[in-house]
Amino acid sequence: MYTTMGKGDSIIVAVRVRPFNDREKTRNCKLVIEMPNEGTTVIRDPKTNEEKRFNYDHSYWSHDGFSEKKNGYFEPTDAHYADQKRVFEDLGRGVLANAWSGYNCSLFAYGQTGSGKSYSIVGFKNNKGIVPIVCEELFKQIADNKKKNMQFEVFVSMMEIYCEKVRDLLSSTPPPKGGLKVREHPKNGFYVENLTTVPVNSFKEIEAKIEEGTKMRTIAATQMNATSSRAHTIVKITFNQKSSKQAGGTSMKKSEINLVDLAGSERQSAAGTEGDRLKEGIVINQSLTTLGRVIKALHDSQKSGGKKMQIPYRDSVLTCLLKNALGGNSKTIMIAAISPADINYEETLSTLRFADRAKSIKTNAVVNENQTERALRELREENLRLQSQIQGGGVSGDASNEEIEKLRRQLAENQKEMEEMEKSWQQKIAEEASKHAGGASEKAEMEAKKRKMCHLWNLNEDPALTNVIVHFIPVGETVVGNKPTSSGNFIQMSGLSILAQHVVLRNDGNNQITLSPCSEDLDIFINGKPVHGEVQLQQNDRVFFGGNHLYVFNNPTKKGIKTDITYDTAQAEIAQNHAAALGNRGIGGGSKRDLILEEELMSTLPLVQRANAMATELGRNVKFEIVLVSPEMRGLTSGLTEIWIKVHNISEDTYFLWEKSRFMNRYYGMQEMYEAKQDGSEEWNMPKERDPFYEPPDSPVFIASSVVFLQSLAYLIDVEEQFPIELRGEYVENPSQLVGKNIAFKVKVISAVGLPRRILKSNCKYRFFGSKKMTTTPTVSGNTPSYGHEETFQFKPVTKEVADYLANSNLYITFWGTQRPRGANSRKNSVSTIGSGGAREGPNKAKRVEKMVANAKSAENRNISVKALETVLRGVDDNENRKTRKQSMKKAGSTTIKSRSGSKKPKAK
Repeated sequence: MYTTMGKGDSIIVAVRVRPFNDREKTRNCKLVIEMPNEGTTVIRDPKTNEEKRFNYDHSYWSHDGFSEKKNGYFEPTDAHYADQKRVFEDLGRGVLANAWSGYNCSLFAYGQTGSGKSYSIVGFKNNKGIVPIVCEELFKQIADNKKKNMQFEVFVSMMEIYCEKVRDLLSSTPPPKGGLKVREHPKNGFYVENLTTVPVNSFKEIEAKIEEGTKMRTIAATQMNATSSRAHTIVKITFNQKSSKQAGGTSMKKSEINLVDLAGSERQSAAGTEGDRLKEGIVINQSLTTLGRVIKALHDSQKSGGKKMQIPYRDSVLTCLLKNALGGNSKTIMIAAISPADINYEETLSTLRFADRAKSIKTNAVVNENQTERALRELREENLRLQSQIQGGGVSGDASNEEIEKLRRQLAENQKEMEEMEKSWQQKIAEEASKHAGGASEKAEMEAKKRKMCHLWNLNEDPALTNVIVHFIPVGETVVGNKPTSSGNFIQMSGLSILAQHVVLRNDGNNQITLSPCSEDLDIFINGKPVHGEVQLQQNDRVFFGGNHLYVFNNPTKKGIKTDITYDTAQAEIAQNHAAALGNRGIGGGSKRDLILEEELMSTLPLVQRANAMATELGRNVKFEIVLVSPEMRGLTSGLTEIWIKVHNISEDTYFLWEKSRFMNRYYGMQEMYEAKQDGSEEWNMPKERDPFYEPPDSPVFIASSVVFLQSLAYLIDVEEQFPIELRGEYVENPSQLVGKNIAFKVKVISAVGLPRRILKSNCKYRFFGSKKMTTTPTVSGNTPSYGHEETFQFKPVTKEVADYLANSNLYITFWGTQRPRGANSRKNSVSTIGSGGAREGPNKAKRVEKMVANAKSAENRNISVKALETVLRGVDDNENRKTRKQSMKKAGSTTIKSRSGSKKPKAK
């Protein structure tokens, strides 16, 4: 049973592994998390099998060990599985107990996208999370505790923080430019000015308000090109308990319950972002970054015995609003949501370390209880004092305009609080009811309408935001666009690539619906395929409008309506139709590596499409394309093929390759820039040094890679090829004979030919066995650079690992350069030869390129092409050459190799 915390108790930390993910089933991922008991979490490094142990207040295993009941509830099949009821009993009961005692309470969920934060906080279908259960139980307990001298008041507010802007999710008026302001009250701390606070009288009312807020959140996300994984959602419940005193007067206990679903905590320090020139200028997720710094500062402060330190609460909106939860007057619980899959090891470890620091933080919660009459008297007195200060020019008599304005705001806030305290509960409920007359039956009416009328319902990456927006298609013509027409039926969709009149939907009266694009240059897809003319919609068609609107079509008069269509399945469909570089394989097939790559492609394709749409709307003459980059192309001997983004600055005619993490860094900056323009800000048009679309020509660009086969070194034999390898020493029958001997190798990178004219300067990089960092040649100007590079590598003695490396690996050399903007010949895209080893092309290359180009044609119209560069294919072809080379070396006497002494020796068997 949960017990309430006393003064100075630590933040309660619970770690939870979220329910089984279908993607992991197809990937066949290994699990790296174990929870041997209630409070212990063990994580294993999938590469080294090294274990790290963490101890928390609770460790919940919710990944497997359950069965789905007919009503959809995940019921435990063994004692190890922690269902939603158990999590609520351990954590939610404590929130309620603290609220009844008059404490402020905070519960927030932290973790990477897809790890189950929303599942724990909000839940899914009949698997209700902590928020709805707490609300339901609160009203049950109110009903059980009603007394003649007691009165209970419950208020709810809901807000979202995205890109440091606060949006009121319960307001019917458009948000102000820049979002709502966060102010600081001298006694009550930080608050959101003019945030809607709604009185509710039952669980149904509070549930309806949360649904209303969720709908507003969905609309905002779709219109502003945001995603739920990048926004923080806060549901605030205020619970007042008023009791009449026998001697007269009223006392009140007040509790504020903050339930926070944080944005995804993906680390932004991955390769490709650390050196980005825009790292400091772009708010990737300033709130989460600051939250980490606040947690660390509080941890260090309390670890040092309470030594005073500067805690950076004011550096972000989120940490301002969570100040009480983290280090002030609140009893706080943190749920750290983690994934058990090996592919998420780094993120999971990062989350566990974050939770471990949070566990040491202590808060000082006090009961919020006062006499109503006394509170009113104090507010009146304070208002008189504030009015006097305003009239007298502030405390010192010469206050600035900003200080006077602050006094006026505080006066207005106090006046508002007084008015609310003087209203009866019945007045508050009546006022709210008058604002939403008839709103209670709206949901029921919509459900009834959906059973009779053709409609579109939305898909969203967050299941909680799916099937929230419904658009009905009446008989006749309905225009879809971003500006309502003066007459006729209209469906408004705003955001990227949506025109004033985008498409026309026609209902012939017999529930036959046709869709006609209003322009040839539209972004519209049905079931992942581009649409260029009129088409009849079929049951369950997935319709993609513009850059961010994904809907499912349903005709209730016909059979076959599917309820299991998800955002992921729709995106997989898009990837199937546009992933030319993956050949003809379908999503869900192939090896584990292929599945991981396909899923990465599925998540990246819409982002690249949106980046292109934002570039067009912001007047940036830049085009983004996806390319697949093999490990060999990156100078590695092993690893996964990665998704990189090819960036073409059309104005300057320069090309760059961004790693995905670098692209994501820039993508969030593009979003901020786009949203600033949508808000009407004059600062959206940034200078080049801060423009996320711009890459300066002097930035190093990856051009090509080359391979040098090392197998001959393992046998100490010379090779007569385009890149000769000459050796001193006696031929060995087996590479194992090298072990224990002293050997030195010299790597020479002589020159390169055939460079594109746009390349100004270039150099080469490689990593030989045992090197801790890359070896880099001199940077040389010209189209036929002479590098003159030599580097000697000594092994005294040769180990088994060195011998195996020489026998089974290759030396991969990557080629980098800087470009000449404008007027450059951008058609040449590869290096034909590098002095230390040519990039050799396999016999099947031409056929592969031809096949991939054919497969890519369907993607061109969408401005997303998945291209396999020649240099990407080299890694594949080189592997084929290597196999051929091994086979030829096994044929004794088939080739002779000239040694330094002039004798002839047969190839090794």
